[in-house]
Amino acid sequence: MRAKSEERRAKNYNLKLKIKSFTLYVLVISFTLLALRFVTKQVNAQSASRSFTISPPSIHLTLKPGEKTEKLIKITNGSEEPLEFVGNVVDFIVTDKSGTPELLPSGTKIESKYAASTWSTVFPDTITVQPGKTTYVTLYLQVPGDARPGGRYFAVTLRPSESEGGNNSKETGASVNSVVGSLVYLTVAGKTKEAGSIVSFSVPSFSEYGPIKISTEIKNTGDIHITPKATIEVKDIFGKKVFSTALANLNIFPGTSRIYQNSWEKRFLFGRYQANLAGYFGQENNLPLVAMATFWVIPYKLITIVLLAIVIGIVSFFYFRKKQEPEEIEE
Repeated sequence: MRAKSEERRAKNYNLKLKIKSFTLYVLVISFTLLALRFVTKQVNAQSASRSFTISPPSIHLTLKPGEKTEKLIKITNGSEEPLEFVGNVVDFIVTDKSGTPELLPSGTKIESKYAASTWSTVFPDTITVQPGKTTYVTLYLQVPGDARPGGRYFAVTLRPSESEGGNNSKETGASVNSVVGSLVYLTVAGKTKEAGSIVSFSVPSFSEYGPIKISTEIKNTGDIHITPKATIEVKDIFGKKVFSTALANLNIFPGTSRIYQNSWEKRFLFGRYQANLAGYFGQENNLPLVAMATFWVIPYKLITIVLLAIVIGIVSFFYFRKKQEPEEIEE
């Protein structure tokens, strides 16, 4: 009986050992398959990625009525597969206060005195760039003889063919609405109107702590784009300059406004301050921009806590001092 019991125990032990070995084997196979699947996905994602550069991101031209010119646009394919591009010339509009160009579909006719896509074309309109290679397309532009002086704006777009690559892409250039290309700033020579003004220059009138946000809105009321250059200086109550910054070097299209955001990145401040903006714009840098705003920064909660602590300290001092004084003994 004892021998049979020992034999039964041995069989149970071997069975448990086989079950553990089989479970371990299944786990190893499962993890291996998951790892292979992850690696395959990574490889496929990398092979589907696209990387290309288009330059220059913007083109600035000044032409007389009736003149024509040509400009090269460079495309560099940094991916490992050939890429096909479709070129086009389209107009764009700006509707927000961040200066974001909104490209219009090819062939869209707009009633705008600033549109000029019909004056130009790009050749070739379809081009294939081999891996690691650079190719050029040419922008051909001719200004009509009766064109009025002022600013004209359009974009040369280069869209990767939908059949090429995947959704992963690294694109460098002027990217608007998933289309990469060059924005063209054309000035038709002649007498132009340059005008602009500061719509608002605002700072929070009262703050407890910094940073202090400074917002500037400038509107272009002329018929050519402007690039304001201005500096903001902050002075304390004694007239000492404590902070200085500059507006970003950005273009404002005719008939639009642009908002500039600056910030004084200091937390602990106290007192009355004055922010002064001074700058200029125009082709001859002779049109002034001036604005001023005052504001206060007072950490009132901290001051209240400190004052309460002082009052409590004084009261406690006199209270305990009185307790320690000897009482007079009456005869």
